[in-house]
Formats: sequence, C-alpha cells, structure tokens
Amino acid sequence: MQKIIRLGMLFPADNAPDFGSIEENPLYPGEYTLLADDIDKLNNALTRAACTPYLDNASDFTITSGANAVVADEPAVWRYHAGSDQWYEVIQSD
Repeated sequence: MQKIIRLGMLFPADNAPDFGSIEENPLYPGEYTLLADDIDKLNNALTRAACTPYLDNASDFTITSGANAVVADEPAVWRYHAGSDQWYEVIQSD
C-alpha cells in the first residue's frame, strides 16, 4: 500500500484526512498556517482522535501541545492542547 506524508505523519495514499490549506511552517516546526475557510478542519481533521484511525500507529500523531495555527487571511491564531485534543482560538479575528 502506498503512503504519503502529510504534516509530518504517514497516511495511506488512498485514505488520508483532508487538511485543506493547513500546512506546517518549514522554518518553525510545530507552527501551522491555514486559510480561514479551513479553521473547522483544525478540530474536525487535525486532532489525535481524527487522525489515529488513518495512522498505522497512534504514536505517529505529530501535533503537540502548544502548536500554533496561524490563519493567513484573518488576524487569528489557534493553539492545540493535547490533554483535551482540541484547538482553541487564542487570538480572535475581528
């Protein structure tokens, strides 16, 4: 089975989550960028619970507490909390 790497995680090529515009910043590991249209994908696709069914090993989930997701087309930042497995808006858009 072919695999692809998305956001540092190895997924089956034919069955990977849809992360939309979410990308990891190559200069700052653990920081992500996305467009406002994909904010809902943070908690619907980019959590341990959402990714684990696609991964061969749950420990392959690469998002850690404190990871930031900067919304490129709005002044907003979201932060991941591993304990609750949720992203929270820490800088709100207007």
